[in-house]
Amino acid sequence: MDNHYEDYIIDTVISLLDILVIIQSKDNQILKTVLVVLLNTVTKDRLIRILFVLLTIIWSEVSE
Repeated sequence: MDNHYEDYIIDTVISLLDILVIIQSKDNQILKTVLVVLLNTVTKDRLIRILFVLLTIIWSEVSE
């Protein structure tokens, strides 16, 4: 039971991170939104989702 609760919290935090990345990105916001939505529908692996969020943050900072 406790593990299920932890999974729910982790998934919620990852979803909030996705939203924050979309909000903070200044350029190609539509493209990043589409990529995040596609990634969420394609994979349920948390590590891949977190790495994608980090990649998007780095991409946003480098492109400035």
